[in-house]
Parts: sequence; structure tokens; C-alpha cells
Amino acid sequence: MIHRNFNNLKFKRTYIGGSKERELEIFANVQGIKEDNSEVDWFKYRRLLMKYCDDVLHIILSWRYLFNIFRYGFLVLATLLSFINPIFSIPALILGGLALIGFQVLKNRESKKMGEYSFSLDVINEQTGVDLNKNQ
Repeated sequence: MIHRNFNNLKFKRTYIGGSKERELEIFANVQGIKEDNSEVDWFKYRRLLMKYCDDVLHIILSWRYLFNIFRYGFLVLATLLSFINPIFSIPALILGGLALIGFQVLKNRESKKMGEYSFSLDVINEQTGVDLNKNQ
């Protein structure tokens, strides 16, 4: 299991090196040009990969947290509005349902990214023959 601690919310991607082009250039430099991966600096590649994956996971978790707050907030709002007039609670229920759908989509995306994260690190371990601890 991979454990990461994200203390604050983040809703926008931060590229390694400042831009998408620079990030791709940095990854290309670390990977080298040979097809057999003999030029790859695996430790640097792993560090960059973890930084990239951490950034993507942080964003997904932040949005998922926000959708979770929205779904409960709309549920409370719908309950309060149902005491005034049940018709008024319908839009809040619809928005709550949409927030629930968004939450579930992000939850699925998180599990997919965690799988890619683990798979990528396992491939590095297989290529190098060195056990690179996932928590470092």
C-alpha cells in the first residue's frame, strides 16, 4: 500500500520544470535514447515519476474531497427545503446526485491512478533488479 500525506487542497496541475513541454523534456533526458533502457537513470526516473504521480493523486483527492462536501451539503439543504416546500428540495437533490456521481468518478480514477503508480514502480524494480521501496 502506498501512503501519502497531502495537507492542503490542490485543484490545478503543477508541471515538473514549470511547463508541460519542460516536464516531457526532463523525462526524455532521464530515459535516454536507447531502446533497451540501458541509459535510464532509474533512481532519478523513480523520483520524477513519484513526484508526477503524487501531484496527480493530490489533485484527484482534492476534487474528490470537494465533491464529498457538496453531496452532503446538498443533502442537508434538500432536507431543510423539504420542510418549507418539497418542490424546493428537488433541485438540491439533483445537485446532490450529480455531486455523488462526480465523487464516484473521482474515486474510480483514484484507484486507477494508484494501480498505475504501483505498476510503474513494479516495472522499475523488475528492470533494475533493485527493490525500490515505494514509501521512499
